[in-house]
Amino acid sequence: MSIDTETKLKLYMLIVNRYKELISKSEERSISEIRQRCSPYDDFVRKLRDKLVSDLHPYEYDKHFFQALHRVINYAKDIKTFEFLLNFWMNFEEIDELKAAPLMDKSLLLTALLRSLDCPDAKVYVTKSKKIYVGFKWSGSGYLIDAATCSLLSGEFAEHAFMSDPLAYVFNDLSYESFEEG
Repeated sequence: MSIDTETKLKLYMLIVNRYKELISKSEERSISEIRQRCSPYDDFVRKLRDKLVSDLHPYEYDKHFFQALHRVINYAKDIKTFEFLLNFWMNFEEIDELKAAPLMDKSLLLTALLRSLDCPDAKVYVTKSKKIYVGFKWSGSGYLIDAATCSLLSGEFAEHAFMSDPLAYVFNDLSYESFEEG
């Protein structure tokens, strides 16, 4: 006799809860490892980028970036976010297949895609309260993508996003900047 889906889920939850410390320990990543995930040179990122801009050939940053940006945002809107009470990282292929990811992994994918579109300053922005944005400049203006909602903030909305919730750190594959004391 097979087990019903609800009982299977309860068993999986029991296993995860029992081994969550071991899982969290094995899922720990260094800052360098996390930063490297933003790389525009990842094979999956390059293939996804090519798929998203296939009709904008040859892709030119100055001419096509904003159009490609909206395609990236629309792609990301289909990815549901979740948070676990343990460390858990997903690779980009898993995110694409399941259309679900922890918020940081979704932000890393967004940043990698923007970097692959030749956006040199696309970065993950994390506030002190752990709110996550993906920020970049284009045509002299600053923009933020709220990673949870995939809404695009610009102008004064982007400028004031960190007034009540200051930045803790900002990074991409090329740089890391901490605003925390100590």
